[in-house]
Amino acid sequence: MDRLADVIIDRVAEGLDHVFTYRVPDALRHDIQVGQWVRVPFRHGRVRGVVSRLYDDREPPGTKAIEAIEDAEAVLTPALVALAEWMADRYLCYLPQAVRAIVPAPVRSGAGRRSQSVWYQAVGERKGRPSLKHAVFSYCRAEGLVSRETLLARFPHAERAIRSLVAEGALAVVMSPPVAVAAEIPVKPPELTLTAEQQRACDAMLAVPGRSWLLEGVTGSGKTEVYLTLIQHALETGRQALVLLPEIALTPQTVTRFRHRFGSAVAVWHSGLTATERRRTWDLVRRGGIGVVVGARSAVFLPFPALGVIVVDEEHEPTYKQEEHPRYHTRDVALWRGAREGATVVLGSATPSVEARYAAEQGILGHLRLTQRVWGKAMPTVELVDMREELKAGHRSIFSRRLIEAMTHTLERGEQAILFLNRRGYSTFVLCRSCGQALECPDCAVSLTYHQEGERLMCHYCLKTFPVPTRCPQCQSEKIRYFGAGTERVVSEVSRLFPRTRVLRADRDVLTRPEDYSTLYQRFYRGEADILVGTQMIAKGMDFPRVSLVGIVAADTALHLPDYRSAERTFQLLVQAAGRSGRGTAPGQVVVQTYNPVHYAIARAEHHDYNGFYQEELRYRQETSYPPYTQLWLLLFRGIDESVVRDQAGEAKAVLETVRGAVDVLGPAPAPLVRVRGEYRYQLLIKVRPLSGVERELTATLKQLRGAFPNLSVTRDPYFFM
Repeated sequence: MDRLADVIIDRVAEGLDHVFTYRVPDALRHDIQVGQWVRVPFRHGRVRGVVSRLYDDREPPGTKAIEAIEDAEAVLTPALVALAEWMADRYLCYLPQAVRAIVPAPVRSGAGRRSQSVWYQAVGERKGRPSLKHAVFSYCRAEGLVSRETLLARFPHAERAIRSLVAEGALAVVMSPPVAVAAEIPVKPPELTLTAEQQRACDAMLAVPGRSWLLEGVTGSGKTEVYLTLIQHALETGRQALVLLPEIALTPQTVTRFRHRFGSAVAVWHSGLTATERRRTWDLVRRGGIGVVVGARSAVFLPFPALGVIVVDEEHEPTYKQEEHPRYHTRDVALWRGAREGATVVLGSATPSVEARYAAEQGILGHLRLTQRVWGKAMPTVELVDMREELKAGHRSIFSRRLIEAMTHTLERGEQAILFLNRRGYSTFVLCRSCGQALECPDCAVSLTYHQEGERLMCHYCLKTFPVPTRCPQCQSEKIRYFGAGTERVVSEVSRLFPRTRVLRADRDVLTRPEDYSTLYQRFYRGEADILVGTQMIAKGMDFPRVSLVGIVAADTALHLPDYRSAERTFQLLVQAAGRSGRGTAPGQVVVQTYNPVHYAIARAEHHDYNGFYQEELRYRQETSYPPYTQLWLLLFRGIDESVVRDQAGEAKAVLETVRGAVDVLGPAPAPLVRVRGEYRYQLLIKVRPLSGVERELTATLKQLRGAFPNLSVTRDPYFFM
């Protein structure tokens, strides 16, 4: 029998969406592992690929041999190889795309490798007969910390022995400068006594290790303390932990809190790290040298060898959905890894997604609740202000009289306030009052946003900027007017009403670097500003004890978007934003400005009534056949010729309608933003009823369409319809 290897070629193309079989030469037989990069002959050249499977079988005729192993250590664990295969099947991406999502670019390219130094440290005692492994261990035991270069100079043929000792846990891997390794993490005792609800939640999860749970807790109920307790237990038992966050903005305060508990064993992972930092962190995680990682979406792919806990904090957030291939949902990947690797998964939220709550009701997830704020604090009072009545009374400010009054009293007491508005810029659109034409981006079917800073118009889709015209481009009239309000204008209005007030602004126009988030958080936490004005990035997770007032300037912003989740997102944003108030000693107050106070998303948010909202939303979803009662696929066709794009969508619909079973195909229709970056966009929406047995046939049909239409993108469980 021959030793064979299945290899995933590291190139993204339709014809490479499967494994290729190669023979393992005798010289590599004892060194090759699943998950390693290898160099293989391919067509008329040589390419790199990753080994996905090793097995013994008869060599098929014409099978070529692997030429070399490019990295002695595997870049993918066997579990991550299986994850790549699962993602390719579930999200209809190419298999190499899934591998590239899992293995970060600095690791694929080798960036950052020269700047790091690997050290080894013996852990515990090891008994055994004289051997190379025993000699290597004994040498490390005697020397304390030994660099990789020194160890291989002393034992030139010890590569396999070192790798084996690391896998056994007898050698811990330390990067330079040395940091605490998993085996030596100084686990500190809890700083707080858990509440009865927190203790019950911890006891339930620790009693059934490896299960997935929904932890539903009101804002300020201490979900993070539950996470810390679970992670402490994982570290004490030699396991690792991953904490996922939806926004980089939440990382600084979370890392501070986790490092206060677990010291330097806590690492960070997000897109703002340098290639060297990403490579170093990735290597340390792979070798078991880090106990806890706090990270954004892509941290779910880190190669933990002993994963014990995965926390998906604010699991309802749409930023957990990847918008480019592979279009995975972080929550689903976390649940898959937990089930595969025996890790406890905790989905935490004050406002769980409808899908997560429904899964908990069906028994797919365990369901635990924290119904009270810690230390007996009351939930903030919420007051709705009907802006229609403000207009009738002749009050046309972006702030209602009630919100102005509340801000005045808050500032007089020396407390802080947060003003939330989910729009950037100074005005949301610019309109000619003569011809009624809104100024639009020439490449995108979307209005330009006016930014007072820099006096420019900006498209928030293609990011092009334009000078502010003095005349209408359509009719040459000078009657140009700015409509709507963005964060920039809110700051301007606060400064006009309260000239001595210190104001900070938080949106993606001013927070462009990861360190900006930390600086903003620290400044507001230290009391260097009185009012924080921001978009949704400040509506969740952040904990400011001196904030007693939250003002929601426009509660209806997301309510009427062409998205079946618009009511859910509105409710979640309102409750999460309101939850920033009253977390210290002063009672919390929330003023919500709305033109639709009777809508159930807003009316239920007034009373923090998640259960009431969930029941109403579930009825709507059932009546309209949306998740969790159906599975959705979104097909988006793009091109510069609108008629061609429309016809292609029509052809695809005709093919899809041949799929037998419970499948509804809606469209084709122009996307809500019909033109972006000069391309026209048409959509098809597929609804599949559960347990209909058509998934395999539908998936095969979608793969055929993907091959026939290169301009087609396919998204399972879409979160973005614009």
